[in-house]
Amino acid sequence: MNVRYEPFTIGDSRGVLKLTSAEGMEYSCLLFGKSVAPQPQGPIKCAAGGKSAGVDFKNPLNEKCEFVVTFDNPNFSLASKLPGPLDPGKATNLQIKFEGKADLPNTGRMIVSTKGLPPWIFYLQNE
Repeated sequence: MNVRYEPFTIGDSRGVLKLTSAEGMEYSCLLFGKSVAPQPQGPIKCAAGGKSAGVDFKNPLNEKCEFVVTFDNPNFSLASKLPGPLDPGKATNLQIKFEGKADLPNTGRMIVSTKGLPPWIFYLQNE
């Protein structure tokens, strides 16, 4: 049996998995997890000309949460609005578009943040 234990807090986490068989046997297994702050990812290659690049993003918390997406370079933006608060464990695909304005750099960062957690940082680069 494969078990996937996904803690929803940063740091050490513990849980107990209890299984019961049809014959009435009960098994208990201790689960240990360690979560770290989000690590920077990328570079995500973004092409100019209306073609967008996608980044999968998942709400790792055990509650519905609103996430804010910002960019440090106006050459990059979301191709569409966020779907609103994400349900626990739900994933969404963030589509990033590149404008290609010549007077701005071809690299940047997308920063996804929510209250109480360190931000997720995605490095972006024009192809």
